[in-house]
Amino acid sequence: MSENNNNRRYKRYFVDGMHGNLLYSSDLEVLNISIDGAAIETTKRLELNREYTFKIRYKDVNLTLKGRVIWAILISKEKKDSKTSIPVYRSGVVFADTLSEKANMLLNFIEEHKIKTFESRLGTVRFKITNTDNIKIDLPYRYKVKKISLAGMLAETEYPLEIDSHHDIELFLNNIVVNIVGRIANCEKLERGKIVIYNNGIEFMQMSDRDIKLLENYLETLEDA
Repeated sequence: MSENNNNRRYKRYFVDGMHGNLLYSSDLEVLNISIDGAAIETTKRLELNREYTFKIRYKDVNLTLKGRVIWAILISKEKKDSKTSIPVYRSGVVFADTLSEKANMLLNFIEEHKIKTFESRLGTVRFKITNTDNIKIDLPYRYKVKKISLAGMLAETEYPLEIDSHHDIELFLNNIVVNIVGRIANCEKLERGKIVIYNNGIEFMQMSDRDIKLLENYLETLEDA
């Protein structure tokens, strides 16, 4: 079903069952790291064989790396300043694109922050570093699409999103993933009894030509429905 508004450049469509992931930068603990990969701890489970984005802030430069999870286990860990145990996920990641300039930047970052050197079981030299505050991981948080157009969408989440923040977004069109950079235009809190949800207006800021065409073709199928 479509919604036509003369004040809008693109027609909006009501949809049901469409969803995706919004990638949200989160803290992590780096147990050890090399230019080939890292062992990390997160509070959210990482999927085996999935590729995640890692962001390292180094000398006013943002270094972005892709890393694939090759192993993951659940452990129990005590909270700081508390005897309470919490579940923590420990994972091994292999970096996919540490070539040329990125490799040099990562190596320089490790050299400046390393406090211990040791050999991994695979013979790779790994380093423990002093501070991991400058390293983030983009974790996927699920959303549900209520309305969509070529320019943006109305998405329902279980968590509030910061207005004017920009996020990498995965939109699932059947078995195809469309990648979008989106801006949170507005966020409305809704209460349904004890359940709280948020309606977020998301403006599409950047898409590849391929992804624009994929979304356009999908919306045409809604037009014919």
